[in-house]
Amino acid sequence: MGVQSWWGNLLQGGLSAVIGGIVAAVTAWAVVTATKRHDRRIALESEARGSGISLMLYLGAVSGHLDKALENGTPVPVITTTPDWLTNVIRAEIAMFSLGREIGKEFSGGVGDLRRSLEIIEGRTPHPDLIQSAASTLDRLIQRLSDRLMEGRHRQ
Repeated sequence: MGVQSWWGNLLQGGLSAVIGGIVAAVTAWAVVTATKRHDRRIALESEARGSGISLMLYLGAVSGHLDKALENGTPVPVITTTPDWLTNVIRAEIAMFSLGREIGKEFSGGVGDLRRSLEIIEGRTPHPDLIQSAASTLDRLIQRLSDRLMEGRHRQ
């Protein structure tokens, strides 16, 4: 074995080790980045689900107020300016927008429709048709929210 082949083997081995190290580092970086991105998405989905579930429970109480007003002719309480409404709706809207612009816009539009229909009947004994219209708007929002919450439930 000559001196030249010994140095050649040493250089080739060193170069292979450097290239292997670079490839390993790039691969590790890509795996860590993808894992962090996936974990962040899962955390956002989890927060959106939690916010959505809280809002659905609150909307169930709102539905109870509308049912009572329809059955007994009692005034519909003021809903859209209460801290419970604001907290639940804003929290859910932020969570839905964190999942994507289209999801957030769709959800925000449904909440806006419900808010407007409730504002018409709040604090008074309105005509049953107005209460029924608000109840229909509420049902649509609950259905959309329910559909959104059910999407991807088996992925995790």
